[in-house]
Amino acid sequence: MTLSTSAAALVADRGPAGVPACAGMDPDIFHPYPSEPRNGPTQAEREALAVCAGCPVRDWCLERDLTECPTTYQVVGVRGGMRQADRRALHVQRFGVRPPNGAEAGR
Repeated sequence: MTLSTSAAALVADRGPAGVPACAGMDPDIFHPYPSEPRNGPTQAEREALAVCAGCPVRDWCLERDLTECPTTYQVVGVRGGMRQADRRALHVQRFGVRPPNGAEAGR
């Protein structure tokens, strides 16, 4: 399954009950250089998070991202009102740690 990265694709999905706040914005704003998990968000992350803060489909976006990312390695950027480090931690909490690239655990 491919994760949609554009607001237009999110709307075309017919999943959200509104138009994403990021519609028409440069997607690069949502892929800033990530901060370390133990540190607070960078200025670039704060700018992306500010867009997400007022988004009517923020919860849907976050749920879609967590569901469509099979491993924490594919959780990148700012989505659903959360930065990369926080979404990775939530992904591990929800699904546990999965090996990358379909590798089986213990091999």
